[in-house]
Amino acid sequence: MVRFAPRYGIISPCMARPILGRHLRAANDNAEAWSGSASQQQAVLEAALRLFAAHGFAAAERARDAALIAGANADAERADFWRAVCHTLDRRLMRDLVRQR
Repeated sequence: MVRFAPRYGIISPCMARPILGRHLRAANDNAEAWSGSASQQQAVLEAALRLFAAHGFAAAERARDAALIAGANADAERADFWRAVCHTLDRRLMRDLVRQR
């Protein structure tokens, strides 16, 4: 959680200006990019968050490795799942993985 605390005695311009009456959408909101059912989306997102919690910035590489291992074992369903997790964490890494194949 990020908390903004201006220096004592200073009124920040972001706090002084009036709030606009419109709803602003987050710049990183990619809800439309999801495909598949809601339960699949939730499972992929949950796996991505757990993997990130366990491995930090190396999580995307771990998901890529899991996708490669599942692909080598001819488990297409698990490979697709781990590719989706990798895509959730790092789109560029996933794009490079697809190019290599």
